[in-house]
Amino acid sequence: MRTALAAFAACLTASTLHAQPVDFARDCAKWIDKKGYSADYIKLKTGKRQKGMPLNWRGNVEPKDVQPGDVVISYIREKGRNMRVAYVEEVRRGADGSPASLTVSEWNMGRYIDEPCFVTDHFGRLAESRPMPIDTIGKVWRPSLPLPATEVE
Repeated sequence: MRTALAAFAACLTASTLHAQPVDFARDCAKWIDKKGYSADYIKLKTGKRQKGMPLNWRGNVEPKDVQPGDVVISYIREKGRNMRVAYVEEVRRGADGSPASLTVSEWNMGRYIDEPCFVTDHFGRLAESRPMPIDTIGKVWRPSLPLPATEVE
């Protein structure tokens, strides 16, 4: 019985330690310094990026007005990763002329190799360009249009 309780306590302690929140800036510094996240790709493609994590990035164009060269900020529903950014390569329009889907390019979209730091097997590398349904867009940022100076690096 003692052995079973000790094993249970060890598992509980291990799962509690594993559940500790990640201090992203501290715990993921080696990845941040390598500049392979999707936000880093946006800076490479456009020469600009908004400050902070994509979760806090703001849009300045309505999704219905998206065009090539824009940045889409979209939602992901997986394991704590809830926002990502991608560069719009092409806009496919429906019969009524409204955007129906996008072809986007991005870094770091793939299978996780360091999940707490949101690092995938495409960190710093292009993931295969793929279609993105228009209804998955959260916000659109057009880097050629101004944002307040405090929002752009």
